[in-house]
Amino acid sequence: MDRREFLESIAGLSALLPGLALLPLRQPAFAAELHARAAALPDLRTLSPELDATLSSIADILLPQTDTVGASAVGVNRFIDLLLTESMLELDRDRFLEGLKAIDAHCEASHGVPFGPAQRAQQEAVVRDLDGRLTGRAPTRAEAAALARKPMSAAHGYAVAKQLVLLAYFTSEPVARKLINAPVIPGRYDGCVST
Repeated sequence: MDRREFLESIAGLSALLPGLALLPLRQPAFAAELHARAAALPDLRTLSPELDATLSSIADILLPQTDTVGASAVGVNRFIDLLLTESMLELDRDRFLEGLKAIDAHCEASHGVPFGPAQRAQQEAVVRDLDGRLTGRAPTRAEAAALARKPMSAAHGYAVAKQLVLLAYFTSEPVARKLINAPVIPGRYDGCVST
């Protein structure tokens, strides 16, 4: 994922969760502070252990630990929990949690067990199924408004979870410094300098 794709994913996330549009998520200093605060907290404050297991498993499937740092290693679940607790509107937070519960229900209907405690192969099958339902573009305002009026489905919950996982991962310091070689706090920009 390059910088342009990352910024487009933030725009898509803002369409799915309108309250996040008010946050300075594109500012590296804001994200760095949020990551530092999330890592320092002793416990999760919004995610239940069951929903944390669902979110963490999704994150590990999307961004596993390989020769590069994985989602769990950078604490995406803690970052998202802090966003849920302090930065999301209550309606958005409740809908996100409802979406994680819908993913658990979808997995239970398919495999007889919620997503978190399911076997890895079962989890991967659910993620492949839900990922296959994504349109590949951010919803329009009208589509986002229509989605907001409907109960959260597993597919919509997965779309939001995936966007939040990508946001948390790509704004983390290890990823910004080692994988995409971006400064955590960029230097000065001089747009009118002649060469």
